[in-house]
Amino acid sequence: MKLYAIADVHYPRFSEEFAEALANLPPPDLFLLAGDMVNRGSAEEFPNVLDIITDTLGCDFPVVSCFGNEEYTEVRKHIQKLVRGRAIILDEQSTIMEIDNTKVGIVGTQGSLDKPTTWQRKNMPGIKDEFGRRADRAEMLLKRILTKTDIRILLMHYSPCIETCEGENRRAFAWLGSRKFYTVIANTQPDLAIHGHVHNSVIHETKIGATLVKNVALPAVGKVTEVELDFASRAR
Repeated sequence: MKLYAIADVHYPRFSEEFAEALANLPPPDLFLLAGDMVNRGSAEEFPNVLDIITDTLGCDFPVVSCFGNEEYTEVRKHIQKLVRGRAIILDEQSTIMEIDNTKVGIVGTQGSLDKPTTWQRKNMPGIKDEFGRRADRAEMLLKRILTKTDIRILLMHYSPCIETCEGENRRAFAWLGSRKFYTVIANTQPDLAIHGHVHNSVIHETKIGATLVKNVALPAVGKVTEVELDFASRAR
């Protein structure tokens, strides 16, 4: 099973680069979008990202997304309506689908930060507690689907570990990701964890225990990330 993953298209900012990255690829079995598909809450642009995918690769595969910090909370319901029938957006939720005779479970979350940004502290009361709840819920969902799936994927926007933030200022990790999600992955060991958000990383994958972790931010990786999934050999 072949999956593609991308984050941080920030449509229209990196739309041309995204289209070019897809140009010579065959269709995947699954396409994952790890947040910040649009720029600064521009909900109406989200379908344009899907248009790039369908115009280049067709539509004979599922597209599953989580929200990033640029998909502002107040526009998320509108985005859901705009993409209904074209993509599944998991907002602190899970889904199970059968692909290539394999039951694939995906948990989607924006993720958390160790420290809320100044804007978040001013405009999102209780955000620190919310970050803790997101981690707890992701762990619960990953455990809940364990016996129902062959492969589990954690799809998130913020980073769960410092290793895939290498290239950024290490002191800035608190605003790039969360150690809570490192613990979630260590405790639940999904087969694959996909994230974005980190635009300047130079190391794009690592492992937390047996879990393969990939930063798929387009500005960092410069291409669509490809992952082969196999129930026998897991992610590679």
